[in-house]
Amino acid sequence: MANVDESVANIDVCGRFCGSCPTYAANNLKAGKPSPLFCGRGGSPKSSETKKEGCNCPNCGVHTRYKLTGDYYCMK
Repeated sequence: MANVDESVANIDVCGRFCGSCPTYAANNLKAGKPSPLFCGRGGSPKSSETKKEGCNCPNCGVHTRYKLTGDYYCMK
């Protein structure tokens, strides 16, 4: 897991990207913890039930700032 700070700024940026993410919305990931900032907090406990519907992670400012290389962090 990446060393992403759980700062208010990062949570704000990630909230905008996770909130509009097709996988996040289609699988109702807002209903569980952690929510959002999966790249720093870990995947959703629902990850075994989650179906890939598209990923916004690579376009997120947190992803860029921390030089992350993955995607679908909600499922990891």
